[in-house]
Amino acid sequence: MSNINLLVFLRFMFIISSQILIFNNILVLGVSPNIYLIFLIIFPLNYNKSIMYFYMFFAGIVLDLFSNTYGIITFSLLISSLLRIYFLKFSFGHFDASKVRKTADYIRETSLYQKLTFLILMFFSHQLILYSVEAFSIEKFAWIVKKTLLSTIISIILSYIFILIFFNKNAR
Repeated sequence: MSNINLLVFLRFMFIISSQILIFNNILVLGVSPNIYLIFLIIFPLNYNKSIMYFYMFFAGIVLDLFSNTYGIITFSLLISSLLRIYFLKFSFGHFDASKVRKTADYIRETSLYQKLTFLILMFFSHQLILYSVEAFSIEKFAWIVKKTLLSTIISIILSYIFILIFFNKNAR
């Protein structure tokens, strides 16, 4: 197993297990923070896309199993993984994934505005899909918006702290 494969696998295990064991048991203002999207955000850009989709599918299945959400997380993770490249291009300008050697490069060497734009787009779209499919009713529009906004804000704050700690550690 090469170093990048081992690193991806260890990140997968750490983030998914911390979501299951810690963050699924935390309720902040009635919502549980979803930090598992960090795995998609820091996933290597020039990695095989099929393997990325497999990891996202497997992560979604495992999280659905422990969260009793019947495939909703899997669906929203797969849609988010499809939207990721478009959000990267929007947030970071003319973005060429083949020129980025490490994921840390585009996170560490960009402005706070670009980082937050990317995180907001990723988390908001993911949460909107998640709660829209969960409610699956236009009558619960206010509930969907409330849950999406609360969960996005809480998840972004925790994830940004998580990413800063993780990438500052690698910068040493």
